[in-house]
Amino acid sequence: MSTISTLARQNLFLQSIAQLQTQANTLESQVSKGIKSTQLSGLGASAAEITNLQNEVSQNQSYLDTISTVQQNVQENSTVLSNIESAVTNFTSGLPDSAFTTSPNTIQTTAKQLLQEVGDFINTQGANGYIFSGSLTGTAPFDTSGLPNPGSLTSSVSGAPPSGYYTGNNTAASATIDNNLTIQYGVTGNNPALENIIRVLNFFANLPPGSPNANSPTDQANVGQAQTLLTQGVAGLQQAIGKLASQTSELSQVQHQHQGMITLAQTNLTNIEAVDPATVISQLNQLETTMQASFTTISDLQKLSLVNYLPVG
Repeated sequence: MSTISTLARQNLFLQSIAQLQTQANTLESQVSKGIKSTQLSGLGASAAEITNLQNEVSQNQSYLDTISTVQQNVQENSTVLSNIESAVTNFTSGLPDSAFTTSPNTIQTTAKQLLQEVGDFINTQGANGYIFSGSLTGTAPFDTSGLPNPGSLTSSVSGAPPSGYYTGNNTAASATIDNNLTIQYGVTGNNPALENIIRVLNFFANLPPGSPNANSPTDQANVGQAQTLLTQGVAGLQQAIGKLASQTSELSQVQHQHQGMITLAQTNLTNIEAVDPATVISQLNQLETTMQASFTTISDLQKLSLVNYLPVG
């Protein structure tokens, strides 16, 4: 009976040592990696909280990626409109003198060149397609084939060919940048400011040779009206650029909020997952002491034999 009892005790100690060795391996891994476990299953009751925090980081990062794309689009809109504003302002500042001179170029030549330049700007493509086409990002928004010849200062040219130049739609680009927060952004190519400018440039580009005439009251009135339309167009572009700046500011605010939430979630994750090396090493030392004691006990048990239990006689 004593021999069987000794074997059972040995097995019990061996099982205990195996468990202690598993715990020691876990603690050694924690010390080397600096975290409690690389698997959720090893984090016990904290697993659900970690999953929630990881999902929160992922969701906020997704919003940040969307915001980054929108910011790029808005910046491209703003840059294009600023370039158009600058070019048209230079053109307008020369009126009415440049309209009645043929040196160095006629008003027709200058207007055609600027009309082409403005059209190229409106057909700018960004990461997701044409940025002035509304939701029709696969369609170039500016098409000269619909512009009338001769031109007119009184009729809008913002329709689709053959009634105008614009081939996009009026659906503004939109993006969801936070829970229950969707914004519309950008400018479409049929914006009234752009339409004013294109109407005037098309009018000048298609004037018959030799006109306008400085001695013609009609021509003088037309040049004056054209200058007014261009001035209104430039003012409209400035308003649109200001609106884009406000959109950029709103995007930046939401962006900072998401970045802050990610930082907080990552901090909480670190606090949950991280280990205190000093504490873990202390636990590991205690385990090693316990294991050594168990090994000593087993060694002593293995020295026992039936002779130890026979009576002396």
